[in-house]
Amino acid sequence: MGKINAHILIGVFGIISHTFTGQLEAISPPQSTSQNKKTTAIRIESPITIDGELNESEWHLSKVISDFVQSEPAKGEPGSELTEVIVLYDDENIYIGVYCFDSAGREGIVVNDFSKNYPPRDTDHFSVVLDTFDDDRNGFIFGVTPVGATREGQVGQDGRRNNFDWEAIWHVKTQITDQGWQVEMAIPFRSLRFREEQNQVWGINFARRIRRKNELDVWSLVPRPYKPSRVSLAGELHGISGIRQGQNLYVKPYLSAPLVRLQEDDVDFMPDVGLDVKYGLTPGLTLDLSANTDFSQVEADEQQINLTRFPLFFPEKREFFLENSSTFQVKRFGQSFRSRERDLIVFFSRRIGLSQGRAAPILGGARLTGTAGKYRLGFLSMQTREFEGTPSTNFTVARLRRDFLQNSDIGGIFINKQVNESEYNRTYGVDVNFQFFKYLEASSFVLKTDTPGLRGQDKSIYTFVGWHDPFYEIEGEYLSIEDNFNPEVGFVPRSGIRKSRGEFSIKPQPGKTIPWIRELRPSVGLTYITNQKNKLESRDFDPTLSFDLTDGGFGWFNTRFSFERLDEPFYIRPGQAIAPGDYQFQDFGARFTSDPSRVLGVGFFLRGGEFFDGHQTSFTGEFRFQPGYQLLTNISWTHDDIDLPSGEFTTNLVRIRANYSFNTNMSLKTLVQYSSTLGEITTNVRFNLIYKPLSDLFLVYNERRTTTGEVQERAIIAKLTYSFNF
Repeated sequence: MGKINAHILIGVFGIISHTFTGQLEAISPPQSTSQNKKTTAIRIESPITIDGELNESEWHLSKVISDFVQSEPAKGEPGSELTEVIVLYDDENIYIGVYCFDSAGREGIVVNDFSKNYPPRDTDHFSVVLDTFDDDRNGFIFGVTPVGATREGQVGQDGRRNNFDWEAIWHVKTQITDQGWQVEMAIPFRSLRFREEQNQVWGINFARRIRRKNELDVWSLVPRPYKPSRVSLAGELHGISGIRQGQNLYVKPYLSAPLVRLQEDDVDFMPDVGLDVKYGLTPGLTLDLSANTDFSQVEADEQQINLTRFPLFFPEKREFFLENSSTFQVKRFGQSFRSRERDLIVFFSRRIGLSQGRAAPILGGARLTGTAGKYRLGFLSMQTREFEGTPSTNFTVARLRRDFLQNSDIGGIFINKQVNESEYNRTYGVDVNFQFFKYLEASSFVLKTDTPGLRGQDKSIYTFVGWHDPFYEIEGEYLSIEDNFNPEVGFVPRSGIRKSRGEFSIKPQPGKTIPWIRELRPSVGLTYITNQKNKLESRDFDPTLSFDLTDGGFGWFNTRFSFERLDEPFYIRPGQAIAPGDYQFQDFGARFTSDPSRVLGVGFFLRGGEFFDGHQTSFTGEFRFQPGYQLLTNISWTHDDIDLPSGEFTTNLVRIRANYSFNTNMSLKTLVQYSSTLGEITTNVRFNLIYKPLSDLFLVYNERRTTTGEVQERAIIAKLTYSFNF
């Protein structure tokens, strides 16, 4: 049966490839920046009033940029709706004025999110990308929706690693009219980084999403599969001269007042104060200092059900560690979903200030990040207090990278966890990343750890090669993690392995042949994992057919052929184990998510089939209701039914999320979760008021109770921050 299914899927891939080969456009590398579009910013003497009106006479001094083309669906064709952009500047700001005309008027505009860092694929929006060093590698992105929701981010690794947890002071207003909508924005030069030169040349690009058509228009062409943040494909901005960054100093104290009550304990009132400082040492280097660092306002983790032999991964959510986080990354990931497996993260910031899921107090620390010529630097040092038997510990990370060629780099990293003179853990190594012909990528690293009591077999080696063009996707990687490789400030769910992975996929666009499908992606992937003596431990072969719908929905189908060798019992839950032995099994999976811009949305994930020496049926259902851009509700239910010779059991995980935005600066977010595995219900409610730029008031309510209603922990937290800008 398994062989028949594999042959059928491979046959389908062949038919799809043959059907659409005749419709494929010729694949040629995108033009370099020097061949792309150029525009000029005009200096003005009087500042622009940011009100969304664009009624100042200065807006008529500059040439209008209107030659937008489609990135998708019809690559290179003129945008279906007219977009006009004007660029001005004075001593303090760069100004962007935008007219987003729409032939359907107000009714044609789709907005379904009012929150900061809105999902850009689900709503009408406009964004500007700035490569202020004109290095084709790093930059900034500023985006806004027709109702004024904003997002700003740092662009890294030529758009491969973008960080939208970065915050900056900038000003923007929008207005919806009968002809469409318009934008007026001012970005202070002190919020940016650029070279100290009299005459500036920046990379620049503009992007507009027309959601009802699921269309993305850009000024300088960025083809699929890339995003507008691909700064190497941006145009050029000339004309800016005689500007300065200013002192660039931010001082941000905070006051926190939590009330906490644990089960069978009194209420504890634990007020606290702290301070964060940000200072631009040079045009490219930023120093961040933090004293008595606090993260009480951070959203709770989303709970997970673990049916594997390995620890779960929970992403970082704390702002201090998220900002400039790409600086400290070593391993690059490919484009495919299979390449995003977190089998080794060299520096995992959740190891700092968190102990068994609980916050450990942080005395403070420092971070230095940025560029100096062709070098990119990152330095981080944090000191934690003693906490529940864990001694005070220092965590230090040093990262240095040197750019060479057009978009390649070589670097090194050193990570030190120091408890006392004799108790420490260190990770260090070198890495190199190449990019050729726009589509060919290669990367590699060699890492070593140093832990008292562990000697030898303490290295990790990695190599990746990938080709990603608009039609083909080919990836191969090899990873070796030796038995004693022990990065205690990293994340390694599985050591003592040698992993090889290969993948091939094509991405035909049916066009008018199947008008309701935007893109098909048939693919095959093979993952082969052995121990360090080359004895097979795991193998997965998974032919997959995924697709993007024209309206923005997506889905996939696959079958998976697995092999697992257990050398010791696998306790899938307390008291129930799968016996050692060799297991071969096959299962099937399907996933679908409807158009995310609609008022009502649904999604599901289904996987069923063999599971070791038994059977598994897993189902996740999701229902989304968003009657307007202010309210978003989401309910999901995950159910697992496991039938093994040792016994049958089920798990359930329910998640209810409700977000309400009063305006662009005030929001209320609620997350309620039930886990049958933990046997508890958790609630996290967060109110956030941004009463001035970079200054917040947070009110947070956290609760944890058993399924019988017994409260285990309850906390009410008030936190106030205020930013002094110099």
